[in-house]
Amino acid sequence: MIMPKTFILILAIFIIFRVAYALESISELKWSHRIILIRSIDESNKVRDTLRKFKDEILERHIYWFVFFDEKVETNYQKTLEDKFYNEMLEKYFMDTEANVILIGKDGGIKKENLYLDLNNLFDLISNNLPSLDSQI
Repeated sequence: MIMPKTFILILAIFIIFRVAYALESISELKWSHRIILIRSIDESNKVRDTLRKFKDEILERHIYWFVFFDEKVETNYQKTLEDKFYNEMLEKYFMDTEANVILIGKDGGIKKENLYLDLNNLFDLISNNLPSLDSQI
């Protein structure tokens, strides 16, 4: 049986570890991964199904995707997200645009903004190594 002090110590270490390694911003992924940010208008499975269908191609191209639903984020990023991640990413990337899909390159620049998810088009852009549209992350 775990002693109460030992349990509290283990719990504290777990909390500290979780917070220390939670993703706060996609800028932490710069130079290692491309990012696809998707603002989902509804909770339909169409976006999820498309991302799952192209799982291997996404992995091959070093892409993390983040789908922003109403107050939650779904992602293929395997680690924890900071609590403030949802609001900060929506504010930073979707506040001043009508786009619902944003591709960010490994260099941190926005490569493409689009109304709808078209993975084949995004894969073509990645293959052609297009320059950034504007600012870096």
